[in-house]
Amino acid sequence: MRRVLMTMGTEAASDPRTQGTGRVEGPGQDFLRLLSWVSPAFPTGGFAYSHALEWAVEAGDIIALDSLVDWMSALLAHGSLRADMIFIRHAWQAGEDIRKLEEIAAYAGACASSRERYEETVYQGEAFLKAASVWDDSLAQERGTTVRWPLPVAQGAVFRRGGAQERQAVLAGGHMAVAAMVSAAVRLVPLGQTDGLRAQAMLEPAILEAVRQTEQCGLDDVGTACFRSDLAAMHHETQETRLFRT
Repeated sequence: MRRVLMTMGTEAASDPRTQGTGRVEGPGQDFLRLLSWVSPAFPTGGFAYSHALEWAVEAGDIIALDSLVDWMSALLAHGSLRADMIFIRHAWQAGEDIRKLEEIAAYAGACASSRERYEETVYQGEAFLKAASVWDDSLAQERGTTVRWPLPVAQGAVFRRGGAQERQAVLAGGHMAVAAMVSAAVRLVPLGQTDGLRAQAMLEPAILEAVRQTEQCGLDDVGTACFRSDLAAMHHETQETRLFRT
């Protein structure tokens, strides 16, 4: 019995699936990681940010389920959420190239339309990298300290290293952004939990279409035509009563 146990221990130590992780990986492990990384419980601080929804609700632009869905559909088709999908895709494509990833990160940060949008994306991006390092800290060790990493760039890089395919990565990032904004709207409008779920369901086609529309987009295609949302982020900086940081 002792010899069998010693043999089993030697085999486990030499198994590449266990090296550096202390865990045995098997079929479905990459999918489980992806579920963890897009979970609302994943500690990125997303509950603290509304992506300017707080001002839009106060201004009367979003008052119920339909107006919320219209607002977010526009962001997916023409605004910041579309741009984030492009960044996720290009960060995923950059793979292990840290220099390229940092170039994309710098560009993504420069594309933020306001101070609050910039702070929202880099604070969440760096929190995402820190939390994901529990699974693999190689990215945290390789990246420099001079470039801030916006959330979509961090997502694309981490999802790639975690085994997600490109389309899965973009879908996951889009879903995560929509879920966070719907959660904020449930508290702000307020919407009931059922209407929040209805919003998620109604926005699924818009997420899928945004993924399709950005398949061939380069970084030069990043842009936004949702000026009301960009202005909302700027107005939120001086909003008198605020529950959210953005």
